[in-house]
Amino acid sequence: MEKEKEKAGFRNGLIIPSIGRSGGIALLWKKDILVEVQGYSNHYIDAIVTDPSSGFKWRITGFYEHSETHRRKESWDMMRELNRRYSLPWLCFGDFNEILTTGEKMGGTRRHQKQMEDFGDVINKCGFKDLGYTGPDFTWCNMREGEERIYLRIDRALATSEWIDQYGNMRVHHLVDSVSDHYALLVTDSVPQRIQQRRRFHFEAMWTKREDCKCIISEVWQSRTESNTPNGIAMGLKQCADKLTRWNKTTFGQVPRQIQNKRKALCEMVKRDRDGSLGREINKLRKEINDLLDSEEILWQQRAKVQWLTAGDRNTKFFHSKASKRRRKNNINKIQDDNGVWYESEDNIAEIAVNYFERLYTTSQPSNITEVTDTIQSRVTPEMNLKLIS
Repeated sequence: MEKEKEKAGFRNGLIIPSIGRSGGIALLWKKDILVEVQGYSNHYIDAIVTDPSSGFKWRITGFYEHSETHRRKESWDMMRELNRRYSLPWLCFGDFNEILTTGEKMGGTRRHQKQMEDFGDVINKCGFKDLGYTGPDFTWCNMREGEERIYLRIDRALATSEWIDQYGNMRVHHLVDSVSDHYALLVTDSVPQRIQQRRRFHFEAMWTKREDCKCIISEVWQSRTESNTPNGIAMGLKQCADKLTRWNKTTFGQVPRQIQNKRKALCEMVKRDRDGSLGREINKLRKEINDLLDSEEILWQQRAKVQWLTAGDRNTKFFHSKASKRRRKNNINKIQDDNGVWYESEDNIAEIAVNYFERLYTTSQPSNITEVTDTIQSRVTPEMNLKLIS
């Protein structure tokens, strides 16, 4: 998890490791956020957050409930104890492994009423209100098909009235994930939109996974008759780039857009799956999304020029941040001329750069040129030279 923290760009955090494949909880935050951890265990992390813009102090608790039903009382007692410790506007969210009403479960055996009532009692005791959600009605699925498929809403975000009054625009989004049986909770005042930008041609490493990419390249070079000349090579490369660009848009498609569209389709399909009959289609769509995520990982790994991460180290945000850092380094924001004067406008930067290289590669009185040319192996024999000039 420490590795994931670094890749995601978080400088600070508290990580409670998992036991085998179960459990594990972490609270990560950026360096400009003031967070004071008040307590933690294998099932919760409790902290105080100070809003950097207003100085407003509030409490955040990440919760991971015991999966064993007979240990739920321990968890509810723990929440009551946390409630008694101090009074601040409070946001509490996580996997509670329990539902509040029968409507929060589909499939399987009926939930015991006492279990749901005990959960409701501790919510009322802490003064919490459910923040609601947008997206699918459930947050967990057992991934089985047909009549054996079960859906539950066991992940939720709760808050006190004081917290809601301060952050009234916050919304909870259920984000369907293709690699987990849980859906992620996104608590935000807006859903960030991906901005598409035009860019120059790049050969994408992910294309090599497709056989039709190789066919396009092969067809271009086999159809050219002057591929052994500089002009022929340049025209062949341009033709390859044009055909691959069109193919990428029409056949392969824009990977981020495909992921976004398929996630929307997955979300809608999960909403429609009221009896588990769509389990096979849902699992198939999950696999398609995972394949696209692998392609996206290769794409951003190429952008970031990170070669030391292995397949499966999926963290597009990390790759994106590395690529963005490279893009910033490749930009020239200002330039200094020969007189030591700095210029920042694009026209001045371009003029100074052009003048510099013109002077660098232009000379009226070359000296010691033979010392350079003598080191170059001759490819034209004296006999060949005579034929050329005769």
